[in-house]
Amino acid sequence: MGDLHKLTNIYEKYRGNAINYLQTNYDAVLRESENKVKFPASLLLNLEVENLVVSLIINIPFNFPDAFPQVKLDELSFEKVFPIPHLDIFKTLCIFDDVVASPNPRNPIGLLEITLEKSLEILSKGISKQNENEYIEEFESYWLQESESVLFLSLVEPSEEIKTIFLQPCDLKSQNRSGIFADKKSEAIKWIQNIGGIYDEDEIIETLYVPLKNPMSYPFPKNNKEIYHLLKENELPNLKEYFAYLDNKPRPSKVLFSIEVDGVNTWGIWEHTEPFKRSTHLYKGRKRNQRNLKGFRKKTRNGRLEIIRDFPRQEINKYYVEDVRASRLKIRGGDGNLKNHERKVVVIGCGAIGSHLIQGLFDIGVQHMLIIDYDTLSYENINRHICGASDIGSKKTEAIKKKLSRHYPTSQIHVCSEDIMAFLTLYPEGLNSYDLIISAISNAPIEQRINELQLKGVVTPPVLNIWVEPYLAAGHAIWIESTGGINISSLFDNGKYKYQILKNGNQYTKKELGCSTSYVPYGALELKKFTTDVLLFICQQWEKDSKDNIAFTWIGNLTEQRKNKRYLEPRWVGATDFSTRYNYLETFKESAEKNDI
Repeated sequence: MGDLHKLTNIYEKYRGNAINYLQTNYDAVLRESENKVKFPASLLLNLEVENLVVSLIINIPFNFPDAFPQVKLDELSFEKVFPIPHLDIFKTLCIFDDVVASPNPRNPIGLLEITLEKSLEILSKGISKQNENEYIEEFESYWLQESESVLFLSLVEPSEEIKTIFLQPCDLKSQNRSGIFADKKSEAIKWIQNIGGIYDEDEIIETLYVPLKNPMSYPFPKNNKEIYHLLKENELPNLKEYFAYLDNKPRPSKVLFSIEVDGVNTWGIWEHTEPFKRSTHLYKGRKRNQRNLKGFRKKTRNGRLEIIRDFPRQEINKYYVEDVRASRLKIRGGDGNLKNHERKVVVIGCGAIGSHLIQGLFDIGVQHMLIIDYDTLSYENINRHICGASDIGSKKTEAIKKKLSRHYPTSQIHVCSEDIMAFLTLYPEGLNSYDLIISAISNAPIEQRINELQLKGVVTPPVLNIWVEPYLAAGHAIWIESTGGINISSLFDNGKYKYQILKNGNQYTKKELGCSTSYVPYGALELKKFTTDVLLFICQQWEKDSKDNIAFTWIGNLTEQRKNKRYLEPRWVGATDFSTRYNYLETFKESAEKNDI
Protein backbone atom coordinates (compact mmCIF):
# COMPACT_ATOMS: atom_id res chain seq x y z
CA MET A 1 0.00 0.00 0.00
CA GLY A 2 1.38 3.41 -0.96
CA ASP A 3 2.16 6.01 1.66
CA LEU A 4 -0.65 8.24 0.39
CA HIS A 5 -3.18 5.57 1.42
CA LYS A 6 -1.88 4.86 4.91
CA LEU A 7 -4.33 6.07 7.54
CA THR A 8 -1.44 7.26 9.70
CA ASN A 9 -0.29 9.64 6.99
CA ILE A 10 -3.83 10.79 6.22
CA TYR A 11 -4.53 11.62 9.86
CA GLU A 12 -1.18 13.39 10.26
CA LYS A 13 -2.01 15.57 7.27
CA TYR A 14 -5.42 16.62 8.63
CA ARG A 15 -3.97 17.15 12.12
CA GLY A 16 -1.34 19.49 10.69
CA ASN A 17 -4.01 21.43 8.81
CA ALA A 18 -6.06 21.74 12.02
CA ILE A 19 -3.07 23.00 14.02
CA ASN A 20 -2.22 25.53 11.32
CA TYR A 21 -5.85 26.76 11.14
CA LEU A 22 -6.19 27.26 14.90
CA GLN A 23 -2.81 29.00 15.13
CA THR A 24 -3.55 31.31 12.20
CA ASN A 25 -7.15 32.22 13.03
CA TYR A 26 -7.24 32.00 16.86
CA ASP A 27 -3.62 32.57 17.91
CA ALA A 28 -3.66 29.11 19.41
CA VAL A 29 -0.49 27.87 21.10
CA LEU A 30 0.69 24.27 21.06
CA ARG A 31 0.97 22.68 24.51
CA GLU A 32 1.99 19.34 25.97
CA SER A 33 -0.82 16.80 25.49
CA GLU A 34 -2.04 14.90 28.59
CA ASN A 35 -2.65 11.82 26.45
CA LYS A 36 -0.45 11.74 23.35
CA VAL A 37 -1.82 8.43 22.12
CA LYS A 38 -5.45 9.52 22.06
CA PHE A 39 -4.81 13.24 21.48
CA PRO A 40 -1.46 13.71 19.67
CA ALA A 41 -1.98 17.48 19.43
CA SER A 42 -3.20 19.89 22.11
CA LEU A 43 -3.61 23.66 21.71
CA LEU A 44 -4.53 26.51 24.06
CA LEU A 45 -6.56 29.47 22.83
CA ASN A 46 -8.34 32.39 24.51
CA LEU A 47 -11.89 33.50 23.76
CA GLU A 48 -14.11 36.17 25.29
CA VAL A 49 -17.42 34.91 26.65
CA GLU A 50 -19.90 37.11 28.55
CA ASN A 51 -17.15 39.65 29.35
CA LEU A 52 -14.86 36.90 30.62
CA VAL A 53 -11.68 35.69 28.98
CA VAL A 54 -11.84 31.89 28.92
CA SER A 55 -8.89 29.69 27.98
CA LEU A 56 -9.88 26.59 26.04
CA ILE A 57 -7.74 23.52 25.55
CA ILE A 58 -8.48 21.96 22.16
CA ASN A 59 -7.35 18.33 22.02
CA ILE A 60 -7.12 16.98 18.46
CA PRO A 61 -7.85 13.21 18.41
CA PHE A 62 -5.52 10.82 16.61
CA ASN A 63 -8.29 10.05 14.07
CA PHE A 64 -9.38 13.62 13.31
CA PRO A 65 -11.52 14.45 11.30
CA ASP A 66 -13.30 11.12 11.86
CA ALA A 67 -13.88 12.22 15.46
CA PHE A 68 -14.74 15.51 17.16
CA PRO A 69 -12.03 17.47 19.01
CA GLN A 70 -12.20 17.43 22.80
CA VAL A 71 -12.59 20.78 24.56
CA LYS A 72 -11.45 21.42 28.13
CA LEU A 73 -10.97 24.52 30.29
CA ASP A 74 -7.68 25.39 31.91
CA GLU A 75 -7.55 25.55 35.72
CA LEU A 76 -8.16 29.32 36.10
CA SER A 77 -11.02 29.42 33.59
CA PHE A 78 -12.63 26.39 35.22
CA GLU A 79 -12.59 28.13 38.61
CA LYS A 80 -14.22 31.20 37.02
CA VAL A 81 -17.21 29.46 35.49
CA PHE A 82 -17.84 26.15 37.30
CA PRO A 83 -20.48 24.95 37.93
CA ILE A 84 -22.42 25.28 34.68
CA PRO A 85 -24.38 22.66 32.72
CA HIS A 86 -22.37 20.41 30.40
CA LEU A 87 -19.07 21.10 32.19
CA ASP A 88 -17.85 18.19 34.31
CA ILE A 89 -15.45 18.12 37.24
CA PHE A 90 -12.70 16.99 34.87
CA LYS A 91 -12.98 20.42 33.18
CA THR A 92 -14.34 18.87 29.98
CA LEU A 93 -17.22 20.33 28.00
CA CYS A 94 -19.90 17.89 26.85
CA ILE A 95 -20.43 19.33 23.38
CA PHE A 96 -22.03 16.67 21.20
CA ASP A 97 -24.21 13.64 21.85
CA ASP A 98 -22.36 10.82 20.06
CA VAL A 99 -25.64 9.01 19.38
CA VAL A 100 -27.19 12.02 17.64
CA ALA A 101 -24.21 13.90 16.18
CA SER A 102 -21.66 12.50 13.75
CA PRO A 103 -18.60 14.36 12.42
CA ASN A 104 -18.32 15.18 8.72
CA PRO A 105 -14.78 14.13 7.75
CA ARG A 106 -15.12 15.86 4.38
CA ASN A 107 -15.15 19.25 6.10
CA PRO A 108 -12.41 19.22 8.77
CA ILE A 109 -12.23 23.01 9.09
CA GLY A 110 -15.99 23.15 9.50
CA LEU A 111 -15.62 20.51 12.22
CA LEU A 112 -13.27 22.81 14.14
CA GLU A 113 -15.58 25.78 13.72
CA ILE A 114 -18.72 23.98 14.87
CA THR A 115 -16.81 22.64 17.90
CA LEU A 116 -15.73 26.16 18.91
CA GLU A 117 -19.16 27.57 18.16
CA LYS A 118 -20.90 24.97 20.33
CA SER A 119 -18.34 25.49 23.13
CA LEU A 120 -19.02 29.24 23.16
CA GLU A 121 -22.77 28.62 23.21
CA ILE A 122 -22.54 26.29 26.22
CA LEU A 123 -20.25 28.66 28.11
CA SER A 124 -22.36 31.72 27.31
CA LYS A 125 -25.64 30.14 28.39
CA GLY A 126 -24.06 28.66 31.50
CA ILE A 127 -22.36 31.87 32.67
CA SER A 128 -25.51 33.92 32.06
CA LYS A 129 -27.70 31.28 33.81
CA GLN A 130 -29.85 30.72 30.72
CA ASN A 131 -29.76 26.91 30.81
CA GLU A 132 -30.08 25.94 34.48
CA ASN A 133 -32.79 23.43 33.57
CA GLU A 134 -30.24 21.44 31.55
CA TYR A 135 -28.70 20.17 34.76
CA ILE A 136 -31.73 17.88 34.89
CA GLU A 137 -30.85 16.29 31.54
CA GLU A 138 -27.39 15.37 32.82
CA PHE A 139 -28.32 14.57 36.40
CA GLU A 140 -26.83 11.06 36.37
CA SER A 141 -23.51 12.30 34.99
CA TYR A 142 -23.16 14.96 37.68
CA TRP A 143 -24.29 12.61 40.44
CA LEU A 144 -21.75 10.02 39.30
CA GLN A 145 -18.98 12.63 39.40
CA GLU A 146 -19.70 13.32 43.08
CA SER A 147 -20.22 9.67 44.01
CA GLU A 148 -18.04 7.26 45.93
CA SER A 149 -16.30 4.60 43.87
CA VAL A 150 -18.75 1.90 45.01
CA LEU A 151 -21.61 1.35 42.53
CA PHE A 152 -25.00 -0.37 42.97
CA LEU A 153 -27.89 -1.83 40.96
CA SER A 154 -31.63 -1.47 41.52
CA LEU A 155 -34.74 -3.53 40.76
CA VAL A 156 -37.02 -1.26 42.82
CA GLU A 157 -40.27 -0.19 41.20
CA PRO A 158 -41.02 3.56 41.52
CA SER A 159 -43.93 4.51 43.75
CA GLU A 160 -45.71 7.61 45.01
CA GLU A 161 -44.66 7.25 48.65
CA ILE A 162 -41.63 6.45 50.79
CA LYS A 163 -41.33 2.69 51.27
CA THR A 164 -39.08 0.08 52.85
CA ILE A 165 -36.84 -1.85 50.45
CA PHE A 166 -33.85 -4.18 50.73
CA LEU A 167 -30.19 -4.05 49.78
CA GLN A 168 -28.39 -7.33 49.18
CA PRO A 169 -24.58 -6.92 49.12
CA CYS A 170 -22.95 -9.20 46.57
CA ASP A 171 -19.92 -9.95 44.45
CA LEU A 172 -20.73 -9.98 40.74
CA LYS A 173 -17.24 -11.12 39.74
CA SER A 174 -16.14 -9.01 36.76
CA GLN A 175 -18.76 -6.32 37.40
CA ASN A 176 -17.81 -3.42 39.66
CA ARG A 177 -21.13 -3.52 41.51
CA SER A 178 -21.39 -4.01 45.27
CA GLY A 179 -25.06 -4.76 45.79
CA ILE A 180 -28.57 -4.68 44.43
CA PHE A 181 -31.70 -2.94 45.78
CA ALA A 182 -35.09 -4.66 45.45
CA ASP A 183 -38.62 -4.43 46.78
CA LYS A 184 -38.37 -8.01 48.04
CA LYS A 185 -35.45 -10.02 49.39
CA SER A 186 -36.27 -12.90 47.07
CA GLU A 187 -36.08 -10.66 43.98
CA ALA A 188 -32.56 -9.52 44.81
CA ILE A 189 -31.35 -13.02 45.61
CA LYS A 190 -32.91 -14.53 42.49
CA TRP A 191 -31.28 -11.88 40.29
CA ILE A 192 -27.84 -12.53 41.80
CA GLN A 193 -28.26 -16.29 41.48
CA ASN A 194 -29.27 -15.97 37.84
CA ILE A 195 -26.02 -14.30 36.84
CA GLY A 196 -23.82 -16.48 39.04
CA GLY A 197 -23.02 -13.83 41.66
CA ILE A 198 -21.85 -14.50 45.21
CA TYR A 199 -23.87 -13.29 48.20
CA ASP A 200 -24.58 -13.94 51.87
CA GLU A 201 -28.27 -13.76 52.71
CA ASP A 202 -27.41 -12.81 56.30
CA GLU A 203 -25.92 -9.55 55.03
CA ILE A 204 -29.16 -8.26 53.52
CA ILE A 205 -30.06 -4.78 54.78
CA GLU A 206 -33.46 -3.16 55.20
CA THR A 207 -33.29 0.34 53.79
CA LEU A 208 -35.50 3.09 52.36
CA TYR A 209 -36.76 4.38 49.02
CA VAL A 210 -37.78 8.01 48.51
CA PRO A 211 -39.61 9.26 45.38
CA LEU A 212 -38.68 12.89 44.73
CA LYS A 213 -41.39 14.79 42.89
CA ASN A 214 -39.20 17.72 41.88
CA PRO A 215 -35.89 17.65 39.99
CA MET A 216 -32.86 18.04 42.26
CA SER A 217 -31.19 21.40 41.71
CA TYR A 218 -27.45 21.80 41.29
CA PRO A 219 -25.24 21.95 43.31
CA PHE A 220 -26.60 18.85 44.97
CA PRO A 221 -27.15 18.52 48.74
CA LYS A 222 -23.94 17.93 50.66
CA ASN A 223 -25.09 17.48 54.26
CA ASN A 224 -27.93 16.44 56.55
CA LYS A 225 -29.57 19.86 56.65
CA GLU A 226 -29.69 20.16 52.87
CA ILE A 227 -31.24 16.70 52.60
CA TYR A 228 -33.90 17.74 55.10
CA HIS A 229 -34.76 20.83 53.04
CA LEU A 230 -34.90 18.68 49.91
CA LEU A 231 -37.41 16.36 51.56
CA LYS A 232 -39.54 19.26 52.80
CA GLU A 233 -39.60 20.85 49.35
CA ASN A 234 -40.94 17.62 47.86
CA GLU A 235 -43.87 17.53 50.32
CA LEU A 236 -43.86 13.75 50.66
CA PRO A 237 -47.10 12.50 52.24
CA ASN A 238 -45.44 10.02 54.61
CA LEU A 239 -42.27 11.86 55.58
CA LYS A 240 -42.55 10.51 59.12
CA GLU A 241 -41.50 7.13 57.69
CA TYR A 242 -38.15 8.69 56.83
CA PHE A 243 -37.42 9.74 60.39
CA ALA A 244 -38.70 6.44 61.75
CA TYR A 245 -36.14 4.75 59.50
CA LEU A 246 -33.32 6.93 60.86
CA ASP A 247 -34.52 6.34 64.43
CA ASN A 248 -34.24 2.57 64.10
CA LYS A 249 -31.27 1.97 61.81
CA PRO A 250 -27.57 2.36 62.61
CA ARG A 251 -25.35 4.60 60.52
CA PRO A 252 -24.31 4.57 57.78
CA SER A 253 -27.89 4.55 56.41
CA LYS A 254 -28.38 4.40 52.66
CA VAL A 255 -31.43 5.92 50.97
CA LEU A 256 -32.37 5.07 47.37
CA PHE A 257 -34.22 7.86 45.57
CA SER A 258 -35.77 8.43 42.17
CA ILE A 259 -36.66 11.57 40.25
CA GLU A 260 -39.32 11.41 37.55
CA VAL A 261 -39.04 13.83 34.63
CA ASP A 262 -41.39 13.47 31.64
CA GLY A 263 -42.26 9.91 32.62
CA VAL A 264 -38.63 8.78 32.91
CA ASN A 265 -37.04 7.95 36.26
CA THR A 266 -33.45 8.68 37.17
CA TRP A 267 -31.90 7.19 40.31
CA GLY A 268 -29.29 7.79 42.97
CA ILE A 269 -28.33 7.00 46.57
CA TRP A 270 -27.41 9.25 49.46
CA GLU A 271 -26.10 7.97 52.76
CA HIS A 272 -26.32 9.46 56.25
CA THR A 273 -22.99 8.81 57.96
CA GLU A 274 -22.09 8.22 61.62
CA PRO A 275 -22.58 11.51 63.53
CA PHE A 276 -19.37 13.31 64.39
CA LYS A 277 -18.71 16.94 65.19
CA ARG A 278 -15.52 18.57 66.46
CA SER A 279 -16.14 21.80 68.36
CA THR A 280 -14.00 24.30 70.29
CA HIS A 281 -14.96 25.39 73.81
CA LEU A 282 -14.89 29.09 74.43
CA TYR A 283 -13.23 28.38 77.76
CA LYS A 284 -9.51 27.83 77.16
CA GLY A 285 -10.16 26.83 73.55
CA ARG A 286 -10.44 23.12 74.33
CA LYS A 287 -11.47 20.76 71.54
CA ARG A 288 -14.37 18.38 72.00
CA ASN A 289 -15.69 15.57 69.83
CA GLN A 290 -19.45 15.01 69.76
CA ARG A 291 -20.92 11.70 68.58
CA ASN A 292 -24.26 11.59 70.41
CA LEU A 293 -27.39 13.69 70.67
CA LYS A 294 -27.37 16.38 73.33
CA GLY A 295 -29.47 15.46 76.34
CA PHE A 296 -29.78 11.79 75.34
CA ARG A 297 -28.02 8.64 76.43
CA LYS A 298 -25.26 7.25 74.26
CA LYS A 299 -26.35 5.45 71.08
CA THR A 300 -29.86 6.91 71.30
CA ARG A 301 -31.29 7.62 67.84
CA ASN A 302 -33.59 10.49 66.89
CA GLY A 303 -33.38 11.08 63.17
CA ARG A 304 -35.06 14.48 63.14
CA LEU A 305 -32.89 15.98 65.88
CA GLU A 306 -29.78 14.40 64.37
CA ILE A 307 -30.07 15.91 60.91
CA ILE A 308 -31.68 19.23 61.89
CA ARG A 309 -30.40 20.23 65.34
CA ASP A 310 -27.21 18.44 66.39
CA PHE A 311 -25.49 17.37 63.17
CA PRO A 312 -26.89 19.50 60.33
CA ARG A 313 -23.46 19.91 58.69
CA GLN A 314 -22.66 16.20 58.78
CA GLU A 315 -21.68 15.38 55.20
CA ILE A 316 -23.55 12.72 53.28
CA ASN A 317 -22.05 10.17 50.90
CA LYS A 318 -23.37 9.80 47.36
CA TYR A 319 -23.49 6.60 45.31
CA TYR A 320 -24.36 5.90 41.71
CA VAL A 321 -27.05 3.31 41.07
CA GLU A 322 -28.05 1.70 37.79
CA ASP A 323 -31.69 0.83 37.13
CA VAL A 324 -31.75 -2.77 35.84
CA ARG A 325 -35.49 -3.42 35.94
CA ALA A 326 -36.57 -5.52 32.96
CA SER A 327 -39.15 -2.89 31.95
CA ARG A 328 -36.53 -0.14 31.88
CA LEU A 329 -33.99 -2.22 29.97
CA LYS A 330 -36.64 -3.13 27.39
CA ILE A 331 -37.22 0.58 26.79
CA ARG A 332 -33.54 1.54 26.86
CA GLY A 333 -32.27 -1.37 24.76
CA GLY A 334 -35.33 -2.27 22.71
CA ASP A 335 -38.48 -0.94 21.11
CA GLY A 336 -40.09 0.04 24.42
CA ASN A 337 -42.95 -2.43 23.97
CA LEU A 338 -43.83 -3.84 27.40
CA LYS A 339 -47.08 -5.56 26.38
CA ASN A 340 -45.70 -9.07 26.86
CA HIS A 341 -44.07 -8.55 30.26
CA GLU A 342 -46.98 -10.12 32.10
CA ARG A 343 -47.32 -13.07 29.73
CA LYS A 344 -46.56 -16.56 31.00
CA VAL A 345 -45.68 -19.31 28.51
CA VAL A 346 -45.11 -23.07 28.63
CA VAL A 347 -42.70 -24.54 26.09
CA ILE A 348 -42.77 -28.33 25.68
CA GLY A 349 -39.66 -29.53 23.92
CA CYS A 350 -36.25 -27.89 24.36
CA GLY A 351 -34.54 -29.07 21.20
CA ALA A 352 -33.31 -26.78 18.42
CA ILE A 353 -36.73 -25.28 17.64
CA GLY A 354 -37.79 -25.03 21.27
CA SER A 355 -34.53 -23.46 22.44
CA HIS A 356 -34.64 -20.70 19.81
CA LEU A 357 -38.31 -20.04 20.58
CA ILE A 358 -37.58 -19.79 24.30
CA GLN A 359 -34.82 -17.25 23.70
CA GLY A 360 -37.05 -15.35 21.26
CA LEU A 361 -39.90 -15.20 23.78
CA PHE A 362 -37.60 -13.43 26.22
CA ASP A 363 -36.54 -11.09 23.42
CA ILE A 364 -40.17 -10.02 22.90
CA GLY A 365 -40.61 -9.34 26.60
CA VAL A 366 -41.96 -12.55 28.16
CA GLN A 367 -40.48 -12.88 31.65
CA HIS A 368 -42.15 -15.99 33.08
CA MET A 369 -41.74 -19.42 31.51
CA LEU A 370 -42.10 -23.14 32.23
CA ILE A 371 -39.93 -25.35 30.00
CA ILE A 372 -40.48 -29.12 29.81
CA ASP A 373 -38.17 -31.77 28.34
CA TYR A 374 -36.66 -34.99 29.69
CA ASP A 375 -33.79 -35.14 27.15
CA THR A 376 -30.07 -34.54 27.72
CA LEU A 377 -27.96 -32.30 25.50
CA SER A 378 -25.55 -34.20 23.25
CA TYR A 379 -22.96 -33.24 20.65
CA GLU A 380 -25.46 -34.03 17.89
CA ASN A 381 -27.70 -31.21 19.18
CA ILE A 382 -25.35 -28.28 19.51
CA ASN A 383 -25.01 -27.15 15.87
CA ARG A 384 -28.61 -25.87 15.89
CA HIS A 385 -29.18 -25.41 19.63
CA ILE A 386 -28.67 -22.19 21.60
CA CYS A 387 -26.56 -24.14 24.11
CA GLY A 388 -23.14 -25.47 23.22
CA ALA A 389 -20.39 -27.97 23.94
CA SER A 390 -19.84 -26.76 27.50
CA ASP A 391 -23.36 -27.98 28.39
CA ILE A 392 -23.02 -31.53 27.01
CA GLY A 393 -24.46 -34.04 29.47
CA SER A 394 -26.80 -31.50 31.09
CA LYS A 395 -30.54 -31.72 30.87
CA LYS A 396 -31.67 -29.45 28.05
CA THR A 397 -34.02 -27.62 30.41
CA GLU A 398 -31.25 -26.88 32.93
CA ALA A 399 -28.76 -25.85 30.23
CA ILE A 400 -31.25 -23.39 28.72
CA LYS A 401 -32.19 -22.01 32.12
CA LYS A 402 -28.54 -21.48 33.05
CA LYS A 403 -27.76 -19.69 29.79
CA LEU A 404 -30.85 -17.47 29.62
CA SER A 405 -31.04 -16.65 33.34
CA ARG A 406 -27.62 -15.04 33.06
CA HIS A 407 -28.69 -13.12 29.97
CA TYR A 408 -32.07 -12.09 31.42
CA PRO A 409 -31.52 -12.00 35.22
CA THR A 410 -35.05 -10.70 35.95
CA SER A 411 -36.57 -13.74 34.24
CA GLN A 412 -38.45 -16.52 35.99
CA ILE A 413 -37.68 -19.86 34.37
CA HIS A 414 -39.21 -23.00 35.88
CA VAL A 415 -38.06 -26.36 34.57
CA CYS A 416 -39.55 -29.81 34.41
CA SER A 417 -37.01 -32.39 33.27
CA GLU A 418 -39.57 -35.19 33.05
CA ASP A 419 -41.59 -36.66 30.22
CA ILE A 420 -44.49 -34.37 29.28
CA MET A 421 -46.97 -37.26 29.42
CA ALA A 422 -45.97 -37.97 33.01
CA PHE A 423 -46.62 -34.30 33.78
CA LEU A 424 -50.01 -34.35 32.00
CA THR A 425 -50.99 -37.61 33.70
CA LEU A 426 -50.31 -36.25 37.18
CA TYR A 427 -51.03 -32.54 36.93
CA PRO A 428 -52.56 -31.29 33.64
CA GLU A 429 -54.25 -28.36 35.43
CA GLY A 430 -50.75 -27.04 36.20
CA LEU A 431 -50.66 -25.61 32.68
CA ASN A 432 -53.75 -23.46 33.18
CA SER A 433 -52.01 -20.57 34.94
CA TYR A 434 -50.15 -19.84 31.68
CA ASP A 435 -51.23 -17.72 28.70
CA LEU A 436 -49.92 -20.02 25.98
CA ILE A 437 -48.70 -23.60 25.62
CA ILE A 438 -46.17 -24.21 22.86
CA SER A 439 -45.52 -27.80 21.79
CA ALA A 440 -42.23 -27.99 19.87
CA ILE A 441 -41.69 -31.75 19.97
CA SER A 442 -43.17 -32.80 16.60
CA ASN A 443 -44.82 -35.80 18.22
CA ALA A 444 -48.31 -36.50 16.87
CA PRO A 445 -49.57 -38.70 19.76
CA ILE A 446 -48.58 -36.13 22.38
CA GLU A 447 -50.05 -33.26 20.33
CA GLN A 448 -53.31 -35.20 20.02
CA ARG A 449 -53.42 -35.95 23.77
CA ILE A 450 -52.98 -32.29 24.60
CA ASN A 451 -55.67 -31.46 22.03
CA GLU A 452 -58.04 -33.97 23.70
CA LEU A 453 -57.43 -32.32 27.07
CA GLN A 454 -58.28 -28.98 25.43
CA LEU A 455 -61.50 -30.32 23.93
CA LYS A 456 -62.53 -31.72 27.34
CA GLY A 457 -61.80 -28.38 29.05
CA VAL A 458 -59.04 -29.83 31.24
CA VAL A 459 -56.38 -27.64 29.61
CA THR A 460 -57.66 -24.11 29.01
CA PRO A 461 -54.89 -21.92 27.43
CA PRO A 462 -54.43 -21.81 23.65
CA VAL A 463 -51.95 -24.36 22.28
CA LEU A 464 -49.41 -23.75 19.49
CA ASN A 465 -48.04 -26.90 17.84
CA ILE A 466 -44.80 -26.30 15.91
CA TRP A 467 -42.64 -28.47 13.65
CA VAL A 468 -40.55 -28.22 10.48
CA GLU A 469 -40.12 -30.19 7.28
CA PRO A 470 -36.76 -31.57 6.08
CA TYR A 471 -34.25 -28.97 4.85
CA LEU A 472 -36.68 -26.43 6.29
CA ALA A 473 -38.58 -26.38 3.05
CA ALA A 474 -41.36 -25.28 5.37
CA GLY A 475 -42.25 -24.76 8.99
CA HIS A 476 -45.71 -25.10 10.50
CA ALA A 477 -47.54 -23.75 13.53
CA ILE A 478 -51.14 -24.53 14.46
CA TRP A 479 -52.78 -22.14 16.95
CA ILE A 480 -55.75 -23.80 18.65
CA GLU A 481 -57.95 -21.99 21.14
CA SER A 482 -59.44 -24.01 23.98
CA THR A 483 -62.93 -22.76 23.07
CA GLY A 484 -62.57 -23.45 19.34
CA GLY A 485 -63.44 -27.13 19.32
CA ILE A 486 -60.85 -27.90 16.64
CA ASN A 487 -59.76 -31.51 16.50
CA ILE A 488 -56.14 -31.50 15.36
CA SER A 489 -56.59 -34.92 13.74
CA SER A 490 -58.88 -33.32 11.14
CA LEU A 491 -55.83 -31.54 9.71
CA PHE A 492 -54.05 -34.80 8.92
CA ASP A 493 -54.82 -37.50 6.37
CA ASN A 494 -53.11 -40.83 7.09
CA GLY A 495 -50.45 -38.97 9.02
CA LYS A 496 -49.88 -36.38 6.29
CA TYR A 497 -50.48 -32.74 7.16
CA LYS A 498 -52.92 -31.04 4.78
CA TYR A 499 -50.67 -27.99 4.30
CA GLN A 500 -47.42 -29.89 3.92
CA ILE A 501 -45.08 -28.47 1.26
CA LEU A 502 -42.76 -31.36 0.32
CA LYS A 503 -44.66 -34.05 -1.56
CA ASN A 504 -43.13 -36.87 0.43
CA GLY A 505 -41.16 -35.29 3.22
CA ASN A 506 -40.40 -38.49 5.11
CA GLN A 507 -38.12 -39.75 2.36
CA TYR A 508 -35.67 -36.94 3.17
CA THR A 509 -35.23 -37.94 6.79
CA LYS A 510 -31.64 -38.99 7.45
CA LYS A 511 -30.37 -41.90 9.55
CA GLU A 512 -27.00 -42.86 11.03
CA LEU A 513 -25.95 -46.41 11.91
CA GLY A 514 -27.62 -47.48 15.11
CA CYS A 515 -31.03 -47.56 16.74
CA SER A 516 -33.11 -44.36 17.01
CA THR A 517 -30.59 -42.27 15.07
CA SER A 518 -32.93 -40.71 12.50
CA TYR A 519 -32.93 -36.96 12.19
CA VAL A 520 -34.45 -34.18 10.07
CA PRO A 521 -31.78 -32.21 8.16
CA TYR A 522 -31.99 -28.39 8.19
CA GLY A 523 -29.66 -25.48 8.89
CA ALA A 524 -29.48 -23.09 11.84
CA LEU A 525 -29.86 -19.95 9.70
CA GLU A 526 -33.20 -21.02 8.23
CA LEU A 527 -34.31 -22.15 11.70
CA LYS A 528 -33.66 -18.68 13.12
CA LYS A 529 -35.65 -17.10 10.30
CA PHE A 530 -38.55 -19.49 10.86
CA THR A 531 -38.67 -19.01 14.64
CA THR A 532 -38.50 -15.23 14.20
CA ASP A 533 -41.57 -15.31 11.97
CA VAL A 534 -43.35 -17.62 14.42
CA LEU A 535 -42.66 -15.11 17.21
CA LEU A 536 -44.14 -12.32 15.09
CA PHE A 537 -47.18 -14.54 14.53
CA ILE A 538 -47.52 -15.07 18.31
CA CYS A 539 -47.29 -11.30 18.90
CA GLN A 540 -50.03 -10.71 16.32
CA GLN A 541 -52.30 -13.25 18.00
CA TRP A 542 -51.79 -11.64 21.39
CA GLU A 543 -52.23 -8.13 20.06
CA LYS A 544 -55.52 -8.75 18.28
CA ASP A 545 -56.73 -10.92 21.18
CA SER A 546 -58.96 -12.94 18.88
CA LYS A 547 -60.18 -16.49 19.33
CA ASP A 548 -59.26 -17.57 15.82
CA ASN A 549 -57.77 -21.00 15.22
CA ILE A 550 -55.07 -20.59 12.60
CA ALA A 551 -52.71 -22.82 10.66
CA PHE A 552 -49.55 -20.80 10.04
CA THR A 553 -47.30 -21.97 7.20
CA TRP A 554 -43.76 -20.65 6.77
CA ILE A 555 -42.37 -21.25 3.31
CA GLY A 556 -38.62 -21.73 3.09
CA ASN A 557 -36.22 -21.66 0.15
CA LEU A 558 -38.33 -23.43 -2.49
CA THR A 559 -35.82 -22.53 -5.20
CA GLU A 560 -33.29 -24.66 -3.36
CA GLN A 561 -35.78 -27.53 -3.08
CA ARG A 562 -36.45 -27.48 -6.82
CA LYS A 563 -32.73 -27.27 -7.56
CA ASN A 564 -32.20 -30.47 -5.54
CA LYS A 565 -35.21 -32.15 -7.20
CA ARG A 566 -37.29 -32.29 -4.04
CA TYR A 567 -40.88 -32.36 -5.23
CA LEU A 568 -43.52 -29.98 -3.89
CA GLU A 569 -47.22 -30.51 -3.31
CA PRO A 570 -49.19 -29.01 -6.23
CA ARG A 571 -50.76 -26.22 -4.16
CA TRP A 572 -47.30 -24.79 -3.37
CA VAL A 573 -45.70 -24.95 -6.82
CA GLY A 574 -46.18 -21.20 -7.42
CA ALA A 575 -45.32 -20.10 -3.84
CA THR A 576 -42.65 -17.47 -3.14
CA ASP A 577 -39.46 -18.19 -1.22
CA PHE A 578 -39.49 -17.15 2.47
CA SER A 579 -43.15 -16.14 2.62
CA THR A 580 -45.97 -16.99 5.02
CA ARG A 581 -49.57 -18.19 4.72
CA TYR A 582 -52.49 -18.20 7.16
CA ASN A 583 -55.44 -20.60 7.06
CA TYR A 584 -58.35 -19.95 9.43
CA LEU A 585 -59.38 -23.34 10.71
CA GLU A 586 -63.01 -22.46 11.40
CA THR A 587 -63.50 -22.00 7.67
CA PHE A 588 -61.73 -25.25 6.98
CA LYS A 589 -63.84 -27.06 9.57
CA GLU A 590 -67.11 -25.79 8.12
CA SER A 591 -66.15 -26.87 4.59
CA ALA A 592 -65.09 -30.27 5.91
CA GLU A 593 -68.48 -30.74 7.56
CA LYS A 594 -70.22 -29.86 4.31
CA ASN A 595 -68.14 -32.45 2.47
CA ASP A 596 -69.11 -35.06 5.05
CA ILE A 597 -72.75 -34.33 4.36
